[in-house]
Parts: sequence; C-alpha cells; structure tokens
Amino acid sequence: MIQRHGSSGRGRSVRAWCCIGLSALIATGCASLDPKGEEPAGSLPTAPHDLVDWTAKGKVSFTYQGITEAARFWWVRSTPQKDAITLSGPFSMNRQTIARREDQLIWRDGEQVRPMSDLDPDSPVLTALTAVPPETLGRWLLGAQPDSSAWEVDVTEWQAAPPWQAPSRVTIRGTGMEIKVIVAQWEFSPAP
Repeated sequence: MIQRHGSSGRGRSVRAWCCIGLSALIATGCASLDPKGEEPAGSLPTAPHDLVDWTAKGKVSFTYQGITEAARFWWVRSTPQKDAITLSGPFSMNRQTIARREDQLIWRDGEQVRPMSDLDPDSPVLTALTAVPPETLGRWLLGAQPDSSAWEVDVTEWQAAPPWQAPSRVTIRGTGMEIKVIVAQWEFSPAP
C-alpha cells in the first residue's frame, strides 16, 4: 500500500511561518534605519529661528480666493537682512527672483526689476508675498511661530539636516490665504 503524506499539515506549517515572517516585517518596518545613514530627525536639535547662512530647496503652493499657483523654489539667506528666493514653474521655466533687503522686496523677472510694491497683486503668489511681513517668512520656514494672531504657522513634518532638525512640511495661513511649503533639502553653513 502506498501512503500519501497529507500536504495539509505541511501547508499549515509553511503558512504559520509566513504569517510570523510577515508580522516581523511589518513590526520592524516602522523602526527601520534611515536609508541615507543619517541621524533620525528627532535626535538632532531644532534649527534656531534666527539662523543665517542657509539654503532651502523644494516646492511651494499659494492659494488665495480659491486659486492656487505652485512653483519650485530655491531660497538663500545670507544675512538676517538679505534673502534671495528663486521661483520657477515646471521644467524651471518662468523663473523669477525675489530679493529682500531689510523690509523691501524686489521682483526680478528676466531683465525686468521692480519693487514688489509696484506690482499689481493679481496672482496668489504676489498677494501672499506682499501680505506676509518680509522679514518673518524665513523665520516661519524654520518653524518659528508668528508674533501676530493674524497668521498661523503649522510644521507637520521634520527632517534631519545635520547639524539641525528642520521643517520639511510647513503650512502658513492668514486672512483667506494659505501657503504650503515642502522643503526637499536644507543646507546650513558653516556648521557649528
């Protein structure tokens, strides 16, 4: 008589080991190491809000009265009084630069250079940039809270940017407008 081994016992055993393995993968997935080998953001000190000599790159959207405009940005802060923000559309087209000197904003679009106060705020970007106090926007990007109740700053995600922990997602709201910022990369120099 030929005996046939039942596959149901072995199948249960394999199935049990698969469930155990899958459970272990799911449980350890939340505790995985950073693929870049950097420190987790939570173990680094928060970047000071008055920090200077930094750059940030990412994406930003401006919403005002139901109209949204989005752009890529590259922000350079060289001193507490000077910022240069380059905004560009898809494929780096339509590049404009906003330069801040103290509390004055200058708009550069190609060869055309004008004070922001001379421009007609006909878009959500111009409306937002003329409404936000120029000296505070960079501090808000670093996670500082506004001094006025007219504005709200919400940092929803942080990232490791050694030697600091810096915001990666920031939402700024005030008087019918919303600015959403995703910072893909921070660079701080010189490192302390």
